[in-house]
Amino acid sequence: MHRRFKAVLLFALTGFGLLGSSFAENPQVTVSVYNDVEVSRDTLTQAEQRAANIFLRAGFDVTWLNCAQMNGGTAACNEMDEPAHLSLRITSQVARSTSDTAFGVAFLASDGTGRYGDVFWKRAQELHANSKVDLALILGSVMAHEMGHLLLGSNAHAISGIMRAHWESTELRRIAMGTLLFLPEQGRRMGKRMAGSRTVPISSLRGCSSILPAQRCCSSENSSGEALSRPRSVVRISR
Repeated sequence: MHRRFKAVLLFALTGFGLLGSSFAENPQVTVSVYNDVEVSRDTLTQAEQRAANIFLRAGFDVTWLNCAQMNGGTAACNEMDEPAHLSLRITSQVARSTSDTAFGVAFLASDGTGRYGDVFWKRAQELHANSKVDLALILGSVMAHEMGHLLLGSNAHAISGIMRAHWESTELRRIAMGTLLFLPEQGRRMGKRMAGSRTVPISSLRGCSSILPAQRCCSSENSSGEALSRPRSVVRISR
């Protein structure tokens, strides 16, 4: 009986080790977050957890660099030489090329690559006030959406899930329940793009932080401006 217990325990520990190693093999996404509007630590942490969980369900691990809070950590924030190192800025400034109801924007070059995205804090607050969905969950979902555009590239829209072109009351309910996720094929697509990406010098990427005619801009928009409780489109991804 004692030997059997030891064998079962050994098997359990071995299985746990294999399970842990599978987690370690998930592709890594690093995100530099610039909290320009000073979102509270609790709200930002919860938002990052929600976005990380969305990516974990797609098979990716996310490391957050909260750059506004780091002392002497600016070098890590600016080391954008890895293909899966993204930059998100939570800002009150809205890009001029987006509509006055945009929730965020991801900047893509003509070849569909991009590293930089903005999330519009005031619009997230308005969506929270109108829908009563938790603010941190809204913020995290928008962050995951913009990260999705950067990792999926051009034509990232889907008929359902986190990358749906139009967010309606159904999507808001799924945000509240934690079930607004990437589709399986989107996870595979991001993995293939990351595996095939080459290291790009930071000097060639800085232009992505501003909208140029050669770039495509994917933004989250409230196309109608109506109350979000109505079963109408509440978030639209332009172009």
